[in-house]
Amino acid sequence: MPWPDVALDLWRFTAAQPTTVQVPPDGCRDLIVVVPRAGAPVCFVSALADTTETPQFDAGDRAVGVRLRLGAQFDEAELLALLRQGERIDDSDLLAAIGMAVRVDSRVQETLDCLQEVLQLKVAQARLGVSERSLERLLSGHTRRGPLWWRNLARARCCARALASAEPLVHVAARHGYADQAHMTRDLQRWFGATPTRLRAMPVFLATLAAPAYA
Repeated sequence: MPWPDVALDLWRFTAAQPTTVQVPPDGCRDLIVVVPRAGAPVCFVSALADTTETPQFDAGDRAVGVRLRLGAQFDEAELLALLRQGERIDDSDLLAAIGMAVRVDSRVQETLDCLQEVLQLKVAQARLGVSERSLERLLSGHTRRGPLWWRNLARARCCARALASAEPLVHVAARHGYADQAHMTRDLQRWFGATPTRLRAMPVFLATLAAPAYA
């Protein structure tokens, strides 16, 4: 099955024991199939997360998902209808459904790419050649999140990844455009449910921020 351009990544997970997984917000939506140890597969599309989510799995549960590109546009009911609910679903089924039902709006993708690179919305507006109102209308209309949300998510994810180094926290905060270390602490707590100091003690969690996603 050809890899659709609208797909970023295909991932898998199997729970060896009862497990709670920490999933940080990544700005992407995923087409997911959860296969319980006993029972039929459950298919759904994840929502854009505003904070770290903690799904729970029983021992033997499996999940597979395809992460969709920024700006992915689709009718959720149509996408799920393409999958054979209640039957075995393999990778080719997921990729085929995505290839048929999902498209990427190039304007949205270009805008989100820009917001990853600049800290100030005025700079992003100038680079894109759009007004504040047009920027808000485009992103809110297509993603249900405004420019500030996307800018803040990109900053928080980049900042959290930087915590893997030994750089002083005050320097990390300044380099990522926070007013001070306290501002950075509040923001990372809001997105990831942990302070910078705590995040530094969570290398596995920080590693998830390197997966293909937004920022």
